Amino acid sequence: MAIGNLLRYLVGLALIGLAIPAQAQPRISEDRDLKEWDLSKWDCLDRLEGTAKTPDGMERNRGKNRSADKLARAAVPEMDTAAFLKHVSSFDAQTVGKRRKDLTAPQLEQLAALEKQVVSFTGYLVLAYAGPPESTNCGSVDMHDWHLEVFEKPSNHAPQIGDPTPIICEITPRTQNGIFRDKIRLQALTGFFRAPDLTVEPTGHRAHRIRLTGYLLWDDDHNGKADIGTTIEAVGKNGYHHPWRSTPWEIHPVVKIEALDGPATSAPSPSLPPAVAAPIVSVPLPGATPPPPQENVTIVEAVRIKIQYGQTVLPPGLKLPLVSRNAQTVTVRYMGQAVTLPLQSTDLR
Repeated sequence: MAIGNLLRYLVGLALIGLAIPAQAQPRISEDRDLKEWDLSKWDCLDRLEGTAKTPDGMERNRGKNRSADKLARAAVPEMDTAAFLKHVSSFDAQTVGKRRKDLTAPQLEQLAALEKQVVSFTGYLVLAYAGPPESTNCGSVDMHDWHLEVFEKPSNHAPQIGDPTPIICEITPRTQNGIFRDKIRLQALTGFFRAPDLTVEPTGHRAHRIRLTGYLLWDDDHNGKADIGTTIEAVGKNGYHHPWRSTPWEIHPVVKIEALDGPATSAPSPSLPPAVAAPIVSVPLPGATPPPPQENVTIVEAVRIKIQYGQTVLPPGLKLPLVSRNAQTVTVRYMGQAVTLPLQSTDLR
């Protein structure tokens, strides 16, 4: 190969290498609320062990990937924060800092009995956010769990130093559709939401008192001092608080959510036309007026939109960045794409 051609070849390889990080898939989903997924297109649906490689990881993932198919509502114990912590306190006291592989035979027997239990847990939803890619869901960014931080008392601020730590509850791709069809919307229930860039933003709603029903699960991945404690001691630069949970025990998966202190659900309006998702554009649409920087639009009427894995409903009160507007429509940014909505569904009407 001639020297000139060789140099051009090497420069080309270097440019390709530089381009790869810029095209890397984002590590946190752009989702801002529950939606209905078409699970038939998900290649992880039948892989209850996900992509775990170790026996304890496989066991943990099978627990996380249980469904609501055989769930009986009868004889489900009701618990608040104190009752929940008391229920698991004996096991927690024996297993401080341990993992599944470290447990004795009697402890494994006790663990199996606890993880078969379905409970209803009542508390206040202060913070919600899309979970990161996990082996449970075969490493998918889009098909993710929802993390719900549920506290004993309501709060008018995001979790901060000095606050008690929450109980962690998680909705999974296998249980999300049922909760969505019950018209539960996280943005309407939670006081604060952690965005994909890890900033915490107020939703404009109070932290609602809710009842979550689901399976007990011991997440021994989070059984160390950095994760477990009674009081928040620090908040990192990324916005995560430490410790961030009262116990390694979770409700996971959550299969049902009920709002206990007033309406907090959003149903789609049949009279509204479906909104059409459009690719992101860097210039305003023809005839549209460019908005001022950082301007947001508030949804005032529920509107159904198309998304990658199906459809979702944008609930009233949801705030989204404005891309452009004209006399009939408003274009906003949602889940990394520009979505065109009817003007009457927003506060710009």
